Amino acid sequence: MKEYSANIFTGILSASSRQKQRSIRRQIRGMLVMISVSLVLVVTLLSLMLVSINRQYENALLCADTAADFNKEFKNTLDLAMYNHVIRPRSEVSEKDLPMEELDKAEKVLRRLEEITSLPDNQWRARSMLDMCANLRAYMIEISHTSSYDQRMELLERNIRGETGLTLLIENYMHSFLDDEVQELSRLKDSLHTQSILLILVSFAVMTVVTALIVIYSLHASRQITEPIRELSGKAERFGADDYTGNPIQTEITELKSLDHTFDNMAGRIHILLEKQIEDQQSLHRAELELLQAQINPHFLYNTLDSIAILAESGREEEVVDMVTSLSTFFRNSLSDGQDIIPLRSELAQATSYLEIQQIRYSDILNYEIDVPEEMMEYMVPKLILQPLIENALYHGIKNRRGRGTIRIAGAREDGALLLKVKDNGAGMDPQRLCELQNGCSPEAQGGLGLANVSRRIRLYCGGEYGLHFESSPDLGTEVTIRLPSEGLTGIPHQNT
Repeated sequence: MKEYSANIFTGILSASSRQKQRSIRRQIRGMLVMISVSLVLVVTLLSLMLVSINRQYENALLCADTAADFNKEFKNTLDLAMYNHVIRPRSEVSEKDLPMEELDKAEKVLRRLEEITSLPDNQWRARSMLDMCANLRAYMIEISHTSSYDQRMELLERNIRGETGLTLLIENYMHSFLDDEVQELSRLKDSLHTQSILLILVSFAVMTVVTALIVIYSLHASRQITEPIRELSGKAERFGADDYTGNPIQTEITELKSLDHTFDNMAGRIHILLEKQIEDQQSLHRAELELLQAQINPHFLYNTLDSIAILAESGREEEVVDMVTSLSTFFRNSLSDGQDIIPLRSELAQATSYLEIQQIRYSDILNYEIDVPEEMMEYMVPKLILQPLIENALYHGIKNRRGRGTIRIAGAREDGALLLKVKDNGAGMDPQRLCELQNGCSPEAQGGLGLANVSRRIRLYCGGEYGLHFESSPDLGTEVTIRLPSEGLTGIPHQNT
């Protein structure tokens, strides 16, 4: 019964906790919705006001610009043209001599003004001026059909250019039109300025309210967030000081709980990986020490120098130069500037130098071939993985058979891996010895660096699924395959060796 009550109590607390978390999310959503809606409404309302005022201002400005296209010298130009038409002698009536082009331009401007002006008085003025232009056209045609000079002059003074003439009336109407448009521009400019100030003030007020809401909510939320984050930060600092222990933080926020749980798992895994890394580094240092000791092989160096001396005494200077050059290349590539991961091209160059030296020494029994595609030459591989295999093939394969033997180095890509093969047609080995070598890669008695060291270094850098594979039959030779990953190597030991 106690257990049942405890389970019920725990369930109530859990439900309350989940409800609390949902309440926080709802508060955030509600606040965001309220702020967004308020901002959208205010900005939309003020924007519409500004757009309306701005459109009116643009129309008034366009109207003023269009009115400015009206010829300021319209009255003087038309009066002078009509006066010249009246006083010019004529033999027949002609309307072609009338200045209708100036009148057509004026009517075009007035129609445009009637369309774009928003002031009722100016719309009336524009229509009135169009009517005046129509009457003016009729008077001009009447004058052109009048034969008497005195009558033409009377019509000109009374209807066109005089104090009661239409040109003066149109000019006065246009001045009034422009005055009203300028006043409307000034009014709209003041209104636009007022609306801009109002927009700035309202925006400032809204942003102040929003900022206050954000600050209030941030203070409230920080009480539930900052303490767990501070505890998690302290745990991270202790982790940085190699302290991998720590208690789970107390918080009702799901994300922080998940983060703390993930951090604890990560710290545990890193601790295990660091221990494994230390172990791998120690193994790597041991392998590198063995490699360094094998790089300067006194037995190989002694035999090579002895061969150089014999060749020199025999007067075979060209072969002496070749052997010294190959020996120098061999040791230079062996050092490789202290790099453990080198291009396949450099590894092949080191192997070729070794083969050239041995071919001069054993010219009667040794041939070699290298068949590696050019596109594989820049692939990064651990250094000194070919020379030990070549040495093993020479001393335990080729030298233990009768006649001339061949060592062949080949490269290929297969099943997402890089394969390097060292094959000889030497003495081979029996199945028992092949099984021992395949399972253990034990060092050879005279194998220099040793196959076990090569296998261990490949697994250390690449992983447990990579390394050496052997195939051999008695009297038919041996083939050793180096399997490497298709992706590049970086020189960092693999974590899953």
